[in-house]
Amino acid sequence: MNETDGRRLRGERARTQVLEHATTIASTDGLEGLTIGRVAADAGVGKGNIQALFGDKETLQLATLNAGVEHYFTTVVEPALALDSPLARLRALTEGWFDYVASGQSPGGCFVCAASYEYRARPGAIQDRVRSHRQAMRARFRDVMTAGMAAGELRADLDVDQLIFEIESFRSNANVAFLMDDMTVFERARRSTQACINAAVA
Repeated sequence: MNETDGRRLRGERARTQVLEHATTIASTDGLEGLTIGRVAADAGVGKGNIQALFGDKETLQLATLNAGVEHYFTTVVEPALALDSPLARLRALTEGWFDYVASGQSPGGCFVCAASYEYRARPGAIQDRVRSHRQAMRARFRDVMTAGMAAGELRADLDVDQLIFEIESFRSNANVAFLMDDMTVFERARRSTQACINAAVA
């Protein structure tokens, strides 16, 4: 390994370490709770190192949002999409979300839900990125549902946009319930989501 490769590897490790701490902070205190000084103190690195890695606060916030989403994608989405049956993929995507939130891997619940609340009235690069993640989620559901209809696993007359809306609505309610330690409502939202999917089965 030459010196350039060594520096790059150390930089990637440092970036990963910083983002692990940043996602933990942002999960509970929001992306606005991130400051270069706070993340530096929490990660045990100098503020200058954070600035060298990310430049400014907004870049750090965007990287943190992406890191939170990527962790969820690797943990839940990739295994779900690897399943053969579109219906099985749909169930795994929905059940996986509830399992992920309930596990506490992200102390503040769903990262995108939290960021959506936080930036719902704050136009700018972060709101745009949140919107992009939300659109990607809807597109993923739409693709799986369309494949399920084509495979005869879901009803041919299924209103895909309505089912996606219902899944999103139950997630939003469930995320607040989880944060308020109201697991009765959380599990009701889980059951309601699966009931909607059951009703869509051909």
